[in-house]
Amino acid sequence: MTILCRYAQGDKARFDFRISDGMGNLVEPDWDDPNLRVEIFDSAGTLRATATKNGSPSLAASADSHGKFLYTEEIGLNDFSLGVAAAKIYCRVSAAEVLPYPTVLEAFEVVAGTGSEPSYTTVDRVRSELPPDLPSQLNDAAIERYIQDAGRRIDAFLYGYYQVPLPGIEENPKTPALIERLARKLAVADCLVFLGIVNQSELKSSIEEQALQELDRLRKGELRLLGCNPPVSVYQGEIFQGESGQTDLLE
Repeated sequence: MTILCRYAQGDKARFDFRISDGMGNLVEPDWDDPNLRVEIFDSAGTLRATATKNGSPSLAASADSHGKFLYTEEIGLNDFSLGVAAAKIYCRVSAAEVLPYPTVLEAFEVVAGTGSEPSYTTVDRVRSELPPDLPSQLNDAAIERYIQDAGRRIDAFLYGYYQVPLPGIEENPKTPALIERLARKLAVADCLVFLGIVNQSELKSSIEEQALQELDRLRKGELRLLGCNPPVSVYQGEIFQGESGQTDLLE
């Protein structure tokens, strides 16, 4: 089953795919191929990002319980039109083009934020991890916006693995403790960027990175949320390598 991930406009997206040799083996592309790339187009057909081995966003390989897959992430969606984005994949395996060349797959869907997302933590909990005597600009409303941003980021990260949005902090049952902590850390990280005037921004990378690492473990199934739907297969498409003239099956 192919799952099309959904991301809010302004968030950052991820796209995964696999390459099959048609004989049940999942393979990696020729990493020394100078034309190896994944181009991401928005729903209007405008090229918005190109992922390469050493570029930004980058193209990399990993593996899960199903086998090897390729992925690109941190795709900024600020300029994307709403709707389904497409990926054009240019790759070769053992010098042979993976057909069709390029292969075009649906990548993910870009949606507008609804404004009604649940909060996964509270302003008071975020404030408890910030320095005292905050400037007036970092008021409760500003912190709440950072909490909402953190929630949307978590939902986009876990979409297709868990039923999102998850319960809010004021609901019963409420937000799972792990998600509350991760939302709090991500909101704190954004607040510290705002507080760069007091030299706190250098803490952002480590706080944010720790939260994202735990989210990645949730996505891989290394961590589980009790009482929530378990993760499912993550990849968005599978390319079957074939000889020229052969009909290729895409999922």
